[in-house]
Order: sequence, then structure tokens, then C-alpha cells
Amino acid sequence: MRHEANNETRIVNTVASEWRGVTTHMLAIETNGLKSRQDEIRDRLLCQQAIYNATSQTIGQELTLRVKLAFSTSRTNLSKLRNAEDETLLAGLYSLAEDGALNGKTLLVSVSATTLMSPEIEYLSQQNVMYAVQASVNDVATLLPRITQLVASGYHIVLDEVVHDDAMRPLLALASQVRVDVSRHDAIHLESTVRSLRSLGAKQVIAMNIAEEDTFNACQKLGFDAFQGSYFSQPEGSHASAPAVNRLRVLELMDRVIAHADMSEIESLLKMDAALCYRLLRFTNSAGSGVTQPVASIAQVLRSMGHATLYRWLTLLLHASGTLERDHSVLLKRALTRACFMQALAGKSLHATQAEELYQVGLFSVMKDMLGTDASSAFSRLDLNESVKQALVHGDGSHAGFLELALACEADDEARMQQASAQCLVTYIDVNIAMINALIIAEEAAL
Repeated sequence: MRHEANNETRIVNTVASEWRGVTTHMLAIETNGLKSRQDEIRDRLLCQQAIYNATSQTIGQELTLRVKLAFSTSRTNLSKLRNAEDETLLAGLYSLAEDGALNGKTLLVSVSATTLMSPEIEYLSQQNVMYAVQASVNDVATLLPRITQLVASGYHIVLDEVVHDDAMRPLLALASQVRVDVSRHDAIHLESTVRSLRSLGAKQVIAMNIAEEDTFNACQKLGFDAFQGSYFSQPEGSHASAPAVNRLRVLELMDRVIAHADMSEIESLLKMDAALCYRLLRFTNSAGSGVTQPVASIAQVLRSMGHATLYRWLTLLLHASGTLERDHSVLLKRALTRACFMQALAGKSLHATQAEELYQVGLFSVMKDMLGTDASSAFSRLDLNESVKQALVHGDGSHAGFLELALACEADDEARMQQASAQCLVTYIDVNIAMINALIIAEEAAL
């Protein structure tokens, strides 16, 4: 790498050990020959994430890196990389303090145990910063005197991912809050964690890394005091309410997942319930789902998630779900009937059609009625194939005719049925057989 300064060129060997620094970020900042402004660099590196209480009021802000480093815990330079992140955060805090941006504001900063031991963190005012640190049982002897001294000086300390051990009581007695990474655990574990932390003396328990609605709703019911995560920074209007689900169906699915049943069996159960499929696809848009590609089928989603992630989602859903209204049960039966009807016609039409996509169109066609919103809002957070979205949102495209045929059959409108059948290139006999079989499946599903 060539480094130019004062008209001199220096060659830095970035392969061997000559360069002693640690490069953590590359910033694309156009300077056009001018000196970079400190606030511009700071804003590109750092962001603030709000922390909310149970009544949705902001009770704090955490200063975090916009780009988190991804590195293995087995790497020999792990501590250097973590310290480099801490230095970036502290430099940002110093910069904010110099600009007067911290007046009347307290920011939470997560640091390593090594950084917490450094005297440099005390250069910042107790009124402007509180520190979060992850501590294990082995860290208690080292951290206890330091945290005692910081608390006595007026600093507030937050403990992250506390081990459930009596040895942690002295640290918990000093800590203002405890944070739990809810993206890593199922609801059963989280409920046990909250109880355990309370018994050990935790004053306030924060659920962090909340990425989607089901997790947030579950955490509210599990007894957490405060909440933070990417879910709360989503655009206004993207938090449309989710349809209630059949808790018995969720329990049935959990039983099959616990038994590590084949994913095809789990898919068959899941695909009978439009509300569950809809909420599953909303979950796939969150960071913790493990799904990174547009959804082509429910089977693809299940394969990407695996049994462990699916179980975690189901336990959260069970805690978050309310009572299924009777009107919703009628809509779910109608959705399953449409889905099975349209899927059956895929094999009969002279058009080249995808049976799975037609099934999705039929299954999700009732969602705007269940949610009480327009189609565009209902499907804005689902990463569906474009042909499926075209039919659901705009009512056009190759799949829209099959949905129109299903609606015509429901309305018993013979003129519409003739027109839609001709458009889909299917015979009346095939339409009648497909509808009869679909109605039987919907009745047997006991929705």
C-alpha cells in the first residue's frame, strides 16, 4: 500500500508485520481535495439506537458502530479488533462532547472488560455516558473492584449476557440494568432467564437485538422492562399489525419440530394456515431468521431456517399470539380453499404456471381483510416473488386470472367464471373438481 504525505511516498507492507495498526473500516468520503469534517466522518462511522420502556417512551440511546466487524472468536488478534472498536466508540464520544452534542444527554456504550479497566473512560462525564460490559463468573474478581469504584464515582454500569450464577450477585447489585440478547434464545429460555436474573437481584432487564414484531410482543409478555433493536428503526408504517394465529396449530408444529420431523411434514402442517405462513414470511425479513434470499416457497424458507431457528420462532409466536377471532377463522378457511383450488389448476392449465406461487397467491389473498389494511401495506414487508406480489397488490400478471377464477367461484358468478376459465385456459370440469377437492381439504383442516 502506498502512503503519500508531504510530497513523500512511503510503502507500507500490509502483508508482513511492519504495519502495527489495525484497520477496522474503509470510509467512502469524497473530500474533493478539502479537509474532511469531523462530524461527517463521525456520522458515517457511528449511529444511535433508542431504548424504549414498556409504554414506548425513549429512556436512553446506545452509541454503536454503523458497521460491525465480523470476526471469529478463535482469532489470535480478537482482543486487538475489539479494542479498536472500543477506541472508535470512545473517540466518537469525545468528539460529541467537544461539539457540545452531549449536553443534557446520556449515551450507553458497550465496551470490553479490558477497556472498562482503562482510566481513559473516566475522561468522560458521568452525566454523559454509561458503560455496558459482558462479564462471566471468571471476571467477577477482576471487575468487581473496578465497577465498585466507577459506581462510587457516579457512573452507571450495564451488564450484558449475565451468566445465571450466584457468583454474579455482587456485580448485579452494582449494575443499573442487565441486557439480554433475545435474538439468540427461544421464549422458554427467555422466560427462565428473566426469572433467574430477578432472583439474582437484577434491577431492570432490557431485551436487546429485537428484529421483528413477534419477538417484541413476546418480550413484552415475558416481563422485560425495556426494549431495543432494529425493529424500532424500521420506516413509519411498516409496523402493520399481524394476524392472530391458532395456538393449537402452533403447539402441533412445535411438537413436530421437537421430534425433528421431516421438513416436508412440517411444511404440510404450516401451509394449511395462511396467518402462520404470513407471519413466517415476515419473520424471514429479520436478521435472526437465517433466510437471505427472496422467498420462492415455504419449503425453501424452512430449509434455510432449520429446526432450531424454527423452534425459536414458534415459541416466541406462542407467547406473542392473542385469541383467534371467529371472523378470522372464516377467512383462514377461505384462504386455504383458494390456495388448494389454484394449486390444483396449475397442473390443468395450458399456461406454464408455478403451482407453489399460485398456492401463495390464494393463501395470502385474505391478508388485507384480516389486517384491515390495503394490499400494498399488507405485503410491503414480505420478500415474495414479483409475480406473486403483482397478483396480490396490483391484481395483474400471470397469476391474477387464477385468483379471479377463485373469487368468481365463491360468488357463484357464472359469467365471471366463464371469462376467468377462458383466461386461465382450464375446462369447467377441471374447475369443478379442483373446487370440490379444495373445499374438502379446508373442512378437514379444522381451522
